[in-house]
Amino acid sequence: MKWFYGISLLVVGVLGVAPFVLLEKQDLDAYDGKVVLWDSYRSPIKSLDPATCGDTASSSIQANVFEGLFNYHYLHRPVRVIPQLAAELPKISPDRLTYTIKLRPDVTYHRNACFGAEQCGGKTRFKTRRMKADDFILAMKRCADYHINSGLSWAFLSGRIEGLDEWRDKSEKYKAGDFSRYDLPVAGLSSPDDGTLKIMLSEPFPQLPHVLAMSVYAPVPREAVDYWLGTADDGQGGRRPVAVEQRSTEFREAEQCVGTGPYLMTAFERKKRIIQTRNPEFRPDFYPSQGQPQDKAAGLLADAGKRVPFIDVIHLDYVAEVYPARMRFLSRQTDVSGIPQEAFEFVISLDRELAAKWAKKGIGLTKYESPSIQWFVFNMQDKLVGASKALRQAMCLSYDVESMIKVLYNERGTRAKTIIPKSFPGWAEAGPGPYYRFDLQAAKAKLKEAKEELAAKGLLIGGEIPTIKVDIGGTGQANIRMGEFTKQQFDRIGIKLDVRYNDWPTQQKKVNNKAVQTYIMGWHADYPDPENYLQLFYSGNISKGTNDSNYSRPEFDRLYERARKMPDSPERQKLYIEMMHMVCEDCPVLLLSEPESFLLMYEWVHNVKPHPFGYGYVKYRRIDSADRRAKGGR
Repeated sequence: MKWFYGISLLVVGVLGVAPFVLLEKQDLDAYDGKVVLWDSYRSPIKSLDPATCGDTASSSIQANVFEGLFNYHYLHRPVRVIPQLAAELPKISPDRLTYTIKLRPDVTYHRNACFGAEQCGGKTRFKTRRMKADDFILAMKRCADYHINSGLSWAFLSGRIEGLDEWRDKSEKYKAGDFSRYDLPVAGLSSPDDGTLKIMLSEPFPQLPHVLAMSVYAPVPREAVDYWLGTADDGQGGRRPVAVEQRSTEFREAEQCVGTGPYLMTAFERKKRIIQTRNPEFRPDFYPSQGQPQDKAAGLLADAGKRVPFIDVIHLDYVAEVYPARMRFLSRQTDVSGIPQEAFEFVISLDRELAAKWAKKGIGLTKYESPSIQWFVFNMQDKLVGASKALRQAMCLSYDVESMIKVLYNERGTRAKTIIPKSFPGWAEAGPGPYYRFDLQAAKAKLKEAKEELAAKGLLIGGEIPTIKVDIGGTGQANIRMGEFTKQQFDRIGIKLDVRYNDWPTQQKKVNNKAVQTYIMGWHADYPDPENYLQLFYSGNISKGTNDSNYSRPEFDRLYERARKMPDSPERQKLYIEMMHMVCEDCPVLLLSEPESFLLMYEWVHNVKPHPFGYGYVKYRRIDSADRRAKGGR
């Protein structure tokens, strides 16, 4: 469910020297005596509303504030789903259609104006209340709401929960600002009591606990909807009702974020800074006491059993370009960073470890692979690229992915060879796709076939393939290098490319609206099941925000509809592999890389273990502020 805009999302700056920048004095004064995590971000944040989240950048911000019913154990590998807002894992009926989930009784929302105010010790403060099962039902209704551009969060629920698709159809008949639609019942969602949520499925969905580990389905109090979306500032410190026609349907400001998580959304200044502060009333939560055998040696169990969060403030500054970001890191203004392409050889030795001179500066290196694939996507509804399989195959064969990884990414990654990551079950058995290799002779032969096919359909201009437009999410130098490299690949076989650069939210909007011919993006897995990738090619998801190649093949759909109901088994894996072979033959995507990340951090940063699927783990990170100050940090 997590779109990302390519490797540039994973590589922020690192080296150089500079004076402190972008920090206002009042911030330092306000943070006096507090433990602060200093960091920066490059991608404009698409959403603060859980219902409209669907990308890695927004998820990393939201998950500190909003929580799902479940999450993943921070240290355990292979990954393991554990209760978070749920009191225990769900009880599943014998027919696998009914999930009964007991909720923790000690979870309260962040204090917020939507709950009203009260007197305490002679001072006025906002109220709060306990989380209840109806809040999860409202969250799922908002994901299903016709009037909310929920996209990805809706795709995982549609066709799965009894009556929810019918509820969505009814919601269309209401005005966007008429929230009375949330009073309509959904047959498959009920709350026998405030502490029990019951979900009835229309068909088995074995991945449901993994889906409910996403913070997009975090509980939403009705008070927040009515107060923040149903009223407006009256200019005198109060709120006034807003006409239905003038209401928003999405939470967009920091003060509107009413979560249950370890951090409050204190400031959200678009393309400037994000500040999250410790929730003083966060329920008792503790650092894991168990992990993998190597975790103890790595110091990852030094804080076992201690109450979290350890950090008081998360301060993120928006730094769009690599150069200023890397100077911030070396001048000890930020604690953690990636490595940009141009600095890589100065930081990493020939054996792909941290160069000794940087280790002596108190910098450490963590390397990890994410279950993600970067790809060049063809819009299968486009009259040109969607019309010719031979054209798509030729473009796949003409792209030297190995050189791309070497030249642009310093060999951080491997060529993607099929439509699931290599860490997933079934990858080896499926084998590489037949057109995901660099073969210019085969590419030229396929292009000749494509021209004959397109000529018969009247789609050539002067006997040649028309210029193909590609959209790239990002406007920095790394993105421009990617665009230029991609143009060179297709120039070899006579295909011209028109590259268009967008900021990340604009890229997502254009893709969702099908206003692209081709584009470069990536998909980060939500859970360790090939189904998470296969659903990207199911035609039923074209309108729901996940099948953005708009691929449609009836044989694939039939196998997918059969396999998605099945528990893990050799029979299901055979169906998965058959579907993978279909997609690799049709080439709705040109597979690029499976990225590898190199993460730098100062030695005062502790408890960092990148998780392949989960979010919201900043609560486990620890900063040794005394050590940081002694070594010249903030």
